[in-house]
Amino acid sequence: MKTTPDNQKLFDLIDEARRGKIVLPQFQRNFVWSRDDISALLLSVLQGHFIGSFLLLNTDKDNVPFAVRPLEGVSLAKEKLHPDAMILDGQQRLTSLHYAFAAPDLSLKSTRYSFRFFLDLNKVLENDWENAILSERTIECKAMLEQTKQFETLVVPFTELENWDRWLHSYEQWLVEKDKDAYFNQYFKVSKPAWLAVMDRVKTFMVPTITIPKMKQDDPEALAEVCAIFEKINSTGVKLSVYDLLTARLYRHKIDLHALWMEAVDEYHILDAYSEGKPDEFGVYVLRTIALMRGLDTKSRELINLAPEDFVKDWRKAVEYIERALERMTATGPDGFGAFDRKWMPYLTMVSPMAAMLCAIDRQKMGHRAYHWIQRWYWASIFRERYAGAVESTLRRDYLDFCKAYEAPEFEADCLRDARVNILENQAFSLKNISRLNSIYRGVICLIALRGAKDFSADDSIVFHTLEDHHIFPVAFLRDLHGADGRPFAAEQVNCVVNRTLIADQTNRQISKRSPSQYLKDIIPAARGVDILKSHYIESGAQAAMAADDFEAFLDARERVLIAELSRRING
Repeated sequence: MKTTPDNQKLFDLIDEARRGKIVLPQFQRNFVWSRDDISALLLSVLQGHFIGSFLLLNTDKDNVPFAVRPLEGVSLAKEKLHPDAMILDGQQRLTSLHYAFAAPDLSLKSTRYSFRFFLDLNKVLENDWENAILSERTIECKAMLEQTKQFETLVVPFTELENWDRWLHSYEQWLVEKDKDAYFNQYFKVSKPAWLAVMDRVKTFMVPTITIPKMKQDDPEALAEVCAIFEKINSTGVKLSVYDLLTARLYRHKIDLHALWMEAVDEYHILDAYSEGKPDEFGVYVLRTIALMRGLDTKSRELINLAPEDFVKDWRKAVEYIERALERMTATGPDGFGAFDRKWMPYLTMVSPMAAMLCAIDRQKMGHRAYHWIQRWYWASIFRERYAGAVESTLRRDYLDFCKAYEAPEFEADCLRDARVNILENQAFSLKNISRLNSIYRGVICLIALRGAKDFSADDSIVFHTLEDHHIFPVAFLRDLHGADGRPFAAEQVNCVVNRTLIADQTNRQISKRSPSQYLKDIIPAARGVDILKSHYIESGAQAAMAADDFEAFLDARERVLIAELSRRING
């Protein structure tokens, strides 16, 4: 997409925004700058410093590709907006400048009040730029808005700077009547030249603009490029997703994506909890699910062009199956995946293909093999970190492989082949090197939850307690043990997931630095010890190693049991 670089006067951009010639696309986030942010920007303008470039999209005023709105603080009805351009990058800066020079009744970040900004001309004369800009609550600065008070204090509202010549002429008339000596000596020789230099700098302040040419609203390639531009320019700030862009596109078709989202979180409680009521992440997951259900790719350029026909019906269906997928992923009962807390969810991105798979099962009346395949796919993907990077191509491929595997039982999907080669048939596969909180680590914790693990001390299900993943062989015990016999202290193995399990914080405090042989006697109920430990994949070999305080033997024994369980789930 060809762009045109240029320079424009800052005041011209502000004026065009005020008249509705420059607008915001509906998907742009709200104005979030604070008074300190605005003061810093104004200071840069006064000193002639670079304030960044502005990215604009030229528009056909009668055929705008997105729903639009005026800059916050601009009092224009939406139906009266016939813009020449949208601002794609620079919204916060342009809105801040309009705020300072126009003083709309708009509260700023972290406050319920609107503010007025002032320039202290005395500080300008002193080159004291850090203190030259003042701001006060609008309701408290009535006196400062009186012109006589401004002449006396030389503190000028920024709202007067666009009409500086008029203000200065009035000040000269006031000063010559009040103090002719000051007028002819101090003012003409010192003050006026210094002030005019600053005001000329402000009035002629130029900003670089980059303009994207007009695009047709039904041009999928151009829309996709705009989507890509947004993802790039927002990579270091508040990230705008394809969900935001589609919200604007569908609004023109009288589809209110925001209202659909609010309906979804009101109805589906797990979705509400995991999304925290915000569509930033899960809004995209729903759109990916819709794309899969429609037989489409899930890349951004496809999602931005999702057709509005039947969209509301497809959205509600996708949300329903997103909730069903989350139910499975968070369940600790039979056929669940054990992520009972968000901290232990290996990959939320897997919710879209799983939702689409569950929908296909119901729609095509698939049998038990389909559910069985989902189980195998899930665990293979978790322990091969399949969803660790960019996922659009992966989830599309996995969904298509799911459909193909149901039609052709002999077909081996890519995810299952990868797990077979690198886990099931790989003698070197180990969990002892997993100490970082990645999907494999989380997967082991989920397996422990699915085992029905019970707290060591309470002999009660872990789901009823405040839990963390604690060491089975305590760190302090191992450090003392290795220090005594001269062996190096292998921190990675000490912290590996094989030496971790879910127990209550209180139980962990009881264990403290005791040796396993000691807390087996003191903390774990004697009559229930064997079964309690088994519920953590600590079978007889690992139990014997704990009783002997043999850390290496414990790791070997427990790892064998964990890998056997993982292999069973991948093999089915």
